[in-house]
Amino acid sequence: MLIEDENLILSVDESWSDDYAIGLRGWITSKKGALDQVEISVGGNTVPITSWHPRPDVTAVYPLYYTQNCGFVVHIPRIAKHQVTFNAQGQGQTFNKTVFFDGSLPPQVNQDLFPEGAGLYGDFIKIVNENHLRVLEIGSRIVSPGSVSQRGFFQGAKSYTGFDYYPDSNTDVVGDAHKLSQYFNNQQFDAIFSLSVLEHLAMPWIVAREISKILEVGGYTYHHTHFTWPNHELPWDFWRFCDAGLKALFSPALGFEVIQAAYHEPMRLHFDRLQSGQERFPTYPVFGGVVILAKKVRDVNYDKFLWDVTLDDVLDTESHYPKPQI
Repeated sequence: MLIEDENLILSVDESWSDDYAIGLRGWITSKKGALDQVEISVGGNTVPITSWHPRPDVTAVYPLYYTQNCGFVVHIPRIAKHQVTFNAQGQGQTFNKTVFFDGSLPPQVNQDLFPEGAGLYGDFIKIVNENHLRVLEIGSRIVSPGSVSQRGFFQGAKSYTGFDYYPDSNTDVVGDAHKLSQYFNNQQFDAIFSLSVLEHLAMPWIVAREISKILEVGGYTYHHTHFTWPNHELPWDFWRFCDAGLKALFSPALGFEVIQAAYHEPMRLHFDRLQSGQERFPTYPVFGGVVILAKKVRDVNYDKFLWDVTLDDVLDTESHYPKPQI
């Protein structure tokens, strides 16, 4: 939808919504010069656009106007209003009733069944800083737009080592996490963590074994990954995890005692096409993220705990992790 007048040119390229929010993606520019501020209002709620991105396609069409950073994506809270008419027949009569009601807010999650895990990373950071631990991050490279180095959160750590498949300024050691222990010889760490990495590992069970090999007894490991999430970093996006799956990865067989495995980032799932028998599907609890915090409590005989395969045994020879965009 493109709208143009003597002052503004704007377009809403895409929209999406549910009962309690609406999302918009588009662009806006002024014929009078750069805009100082833009707000979007829906149903009495107003949200300022605080993040802008380039739209070269717009600049190509409107080279005379300020279009360097005119693109936006916003999420605006609002409660949808619904109007529904019931038509009923009985005893030879027809009855009609129209009702108006607000859309439903997300269902309350049963904390006994699904404990909240959003604070678990903070617990891990606190343990590392207060005990001055040697910490290793798997997946330290800054990949996603808007993401930041985690190094600054560990000011109290005795040392911080960044490990990743590709180099960048936040990465100290470059390598394959499936061979993690080979890069550190006899070096041991007191804490090892990863954020949104396990889903990108072809054999996360191998990596869990490697983590155990270089983690001191008494050390901690924390991992955040996805329970439900769109595909990303293709073609190396292999897995989705539940809390029980993470417990199986970091199991007593590998010397671990799980402190907590839990979900966070609650969401709803909707079918694009209605599925008979699944009308209540969006009301069931679903989560974007799942996390685990575990402690290594004993040594392990790794000669008896083998997953004797390599990446080449598992993946097509043409498969590779997406290279950095330079």
